[in-house]
Formats: sequence, C-alpha cells, structure tokens
Amino acid sequence: MVGMVLGIIAVVAALVPNAGPAMAMLLGLAALVLGIVGLVKNHGWRAIASMTLGVVALVLSVVMTVAVYGPLKDAAASAANSILASANAGQPAPSADAETQRALKNQLRVWFGNFTPGTESDWSSVPVTVTNISQQRESYSISISAVNANGTEVEADSIYIPNLEAGQSTAKTAFKYIDTDKMDAMKSATYTITRVSVIS
Repeated sequence: MVGMVLGIIAVVAALVPNAGPAMAMLLGLAALVLGIVGLVKNHGWRAIASMTLGVVALVLSVVMTVAVYGPLKDAAASAANSILASANAGQPAPSADAETQRALKNQLRVWFGNFTPGTESDWSSVPVTVTNISQQRESYSISISAVNANGTEVEADSIYIPNLEAGQSTAKTAFKYIDTDKMDAMKSATYTITRVSVIS
C-alpha cells in the first residue's frame, strides 16, 4: 500500500517542472522496490500496482526531462537573451571583451549569411553557423550586433547553442524580429559578435 501511494505521487511529480522529475525518480524507485518486496511476500495486486506505478514514474520522469523540460529551458534562455540584446540596440556597437576574443580564437567559429527581410508570411532572418573547435562538448550564448557604416548598432540579437559536440557545426537563425523601419539598414549592416559565454 505504501508503494502504491509513493508510485502515485511519483507519477504526478514527474509532470512538475524543475525538481519534479528528480523527486519522481526517487519515489518511483522506492515504489518499485516496495512492490518487489510485496510481491515476494505475496501481497497480490497491490504489489503489482506499486511496481507498475514505480516503473511508469521512472520512465515518465526521464522522458519529460529529455523531451520537454530541457528544450523549454533552452528556448526560455534564448528568448531572454534576445530581449536583453534588443534593448541595447541603437547605441554605439560594443566591443568584444577579452573573454569573447579568447573564445572566438580557441573555442568556436561563427559565420554569418545574408539578411533576408521579413514578409507578411515569414520572419526576417540572418543564417548563423557555429562550429565548436574545442576538444569537448560546449554550450554557447552568443550576442550579435548588426552595425551600420557609422559604427552604430542597428539591431542586436542573441542565440543560444546547447550541447554542441567537439568538431561539430550547427545552424541557427538570428534577427527574426526586425521593425519595418530598420529593414533597409539591416540590408547593408555588418555583423559583429559582442559577447560569447561558454557553458561547459
């Protein structure tokens, strides 16, 4: 009976973000163990129910962590970075600090494609290709400025690249949300990396 109760709590906990899946794994494991003990002591359907709930909680916690909460966390981080970057647009373009310069030299390479203006049915875009040239898997947060010929920042954006393996490349899209009055300036802008945060 205790195993059944723990199993039910574990299944519910697996659906709760942040600490929920970790708690679900512990409770699910406890429910599974108690179910096995109950089965050995011939407690019948309650033992089987406890084992089943424990297994369901364990599987559900892993699935939710990998398939749901991880991508949601990455998307939230990317959106927050983009909002912060855009808030600084219109200022003189900031210079890359020493940490960023080291990262661009030793840990990653970044290439920019051409700006494609937005339409009524699609967003604007600048293709960005990032290659991990380090010897280990890394995650990157990269702040980018679109700069006009006078050195003034036209627009700013940020991209987040999670878990890029050593030697691997990935493609991202920057500058999706551009105001109509900035479209012409974006067509002739150049792109500069103002900040790289490396998250091992």
